[in-house]
Amino acid sequence: MRFTKSFSKFSYTLAILHGFFIGAVSIGIFAILIQWQDISADKPETSDAASKTPEKITVDAPADAVTPTQFFAKQHGMFTTAEGATALLQSSPAMKSAAIIITDSKYYVWSAASVVESEVKIVGSTDSFSKPFRINSSACTEQAMKNLPVYLANPDPAKFNFESTGNKEAIPKDWTPNIAAISTLSKDFNVIRVQLLSHYFAQNDCLKIEF
Repeated sequence: MRFTKSFSKFSYTLAILHGFFIGAVSIGIFAILIQWQDISADKPETSDAASKTPEKITVDAPADAVTPTQFFAKQHGMFTTAEGATALLQSSPAMKSAAIIITDSKYYVWSAASVVESEVKIVGSTDSFSKPFRINSSACTEQAMKNLPVYLANPDPAKFNFESTGNKEAIPKDWTPNIAAISTLSKDFNVIRVQLLSHYFAQNDCLKIEF
């Protein structure tokens, strides 16, 4: 009976020690796992999506027309109807070479356009005034239309015919005959410019006038 009691006591002691040992090891493993998780959390993610170099997106820079040249129009009036603008054109023989520019549902009557304000501004005049504007052709897909602001901004009338450039493919449609027809109204280069603007602006929705 003494042996049995001693064995039971010994077994109980072993059980305690065994439990303590297992508990200590478990706590140690748990602590290691917690520390490993903390270290892993501090590291940046290295997933396939993150490790790949971001795709470089290139955007083609539009033509010079994106930052269009400043023009100045000789404006005689602005109307909300075509009838009003037409009546002004018919009011005087001096208006026979003027043009109607339609933008933002308004009808502007311009008789000249230049890149030099003094060429269209008459000091003291009550019949007209200088109206600054820009031509934005960035939405045009046809190269000739995209370059229209550059053509119209050219101060040299001789270069308007493109005869010496050898690059007739870049000329807007009917460019030469239009200039010939407009020249019967006026030889003034600023008049020719505003008439060309009126013609091509009416036929090409990609052209925008910005004030």
